[in-house]
Amino acid sequence: MTTEERKRVLARLNGRKQVDAFEAAKAIWNDSDKRLERGLLLTLSNGQRPLNRAAAAYAMQLIMTPSTIRALERSVSDQSEHPKVRGYAAEALAHAHRKQSHDVMLKNVNDRSKIVRFWCLFALGQMAEGRAIPVLKQLAATDHRFVRGFHSVAQEALDSLRDIQTAHRRRRKCIFCIPM
Repeated sequence: MTTEERKRVLARLNGRKQVDAFEAAKAIWNDSDKRLERGLLLTLSNGQRPLNRAAAAYAMQLIMTPSTIRALERSVSDQSEHPKVRGYAAEALAHAHRKQSHDVMLKNVNDRSKIVRFWCLFALGQMAEGRAIPVLKQLAATDHRFVRGFHSVAQEALDSLRDIQTAHRRRRKCIFCIPM
């Protein structure tokens, strides 16, 4: 990606329309230039609208560095942040994270927002985090709220429980953990 292309992508990421912001995020997915890191970090922390910050979190899934991972962890834990931003940040951490990210997901799995709970459950399943099993069982039995475009929190808890149990049967450690 040229300097001009990076500037255009980041400008779209910070645009007024959700479609533009997520199209920019997809462009980053197609060409995950590490030189976009600074712009993504700035958008995640200072983006004017939740849709811009959410698109930045979504795009960060392919530009994972120690700085982006820590920024995503902060976003998940920030109770004042919009739930969609926190959810996208949790989803991004499911794909690349550090050992401390497991603790962040565990701390937020009982969040008041169903979106945050849902994506923390997903991340815990992908992380094969055995410490989550009791809370997964509890949410599978009690939390039947639906996340638009997906399924219920309870179903995600069951899916994550299955992922963890499968990983443990295969004695697989967290394959997405990045040593830091």
